[in-house]
Amino acid sequence: MRRVPGRWWLAPAAALGLALAGPARAEAVPALYRDVAARHGLSADALYRLALRASGRRSRFAEAPAPWPWAVRLCSGARCETAFPRDRAAMARVLDAGRAAGLSLYLGPLGLPWDSAPDLPARAATSPRVTLNEAARHLALALAAERAPPAAGAPEPPPAGPGARARRWGPLVDRVAREEGLDPALAHAVVAVESAYDPAAVSPKDAVGLMQLMPRTAERFGLARERRGEPEANLRAGMRYLKWLLDYFGRDLALAVAGYNAGEGAVLKHGRRVPPYPETRTYVARVARQLALRAAPSPARSGVRP
Repeated sequence: MRRVPGRWWLAPAAALGLALAGPARAEAVPALYRDVAARHGLSADALYRLALRASGRRSRFAEAPAPWPWAVRLCSGARCETAFPRDRAAMARVLDAGRAAGLSLYLGPLGLPWDSAPDLPARAATSPRVTLNEAARHLALALAAERAPPAAGAPEPPPAGPGARARRWGPLVDRVAREEGLDPALAHAVVAVESAYDPAAVSPKDAVGLMQLMPRTAERFGLARERRGEPEANLRAGMRYLKWLLDYFGRDLALAVAGYNAGEGAVLKHGRRVPPYPETRTYVARVARQLALRAAPSPARSGVRP
């Protein structure tokens, strides 16, 4: 399956507005996050929750999960994995290896894209304070741009990127999901995470299309491998597999999504639990987040003003 980098800064208002279970206690947010949030006019609670979702894990210093200060997300094309080096020196070695391999690198607890900060040297890139501050600065700028009213008479910019592709292919996703008896929201969540609505997406392992079908999976669900690039056929076979997984795992959404990522065999091998692979657990969390974003009322529907 294809892995797409987690780009929360492409939708900053939604990212900051998404709550997990009510506001955290003020004392639960570390001083570093409070300081950085105050510097950039952001919510410290929201900033910390973003970091928990992007890099949260347990350590030997605390029982509850916390953002990992030296997290690195490494991406080759659209395939990504997250590493959790134990300290700055280990993080520097991961960064050196990633750069030597030509990978895209996302740094620190908020996943700052290194190519967005070309003047950030490697030594500074291993500092959680530096990467957190730079990521918060990017987020604050993006929020300000969202809130700024358009200039009088300024033409609306043409759509581009994943949002434009979602508008282009969204109606087809809806139709095929209804025809295949699958929840359209789940179909959209998987397509967004798998390919960012790019029908031409191809992974290093030869997964193809909107739902990133491997050759054997496509054939298993009635699609010849050479037709995997056809958008509707790709969606139909991928949704049939996802629906089969839901039925196979007793409508357990997390297990079905984990099976789509790692294969149902991996879920069975680990006792019908989400496999302990960082990539799969991140994948399940990202699909869940996409579902949550689709369930959240938009300002236009709810009457809430930003």
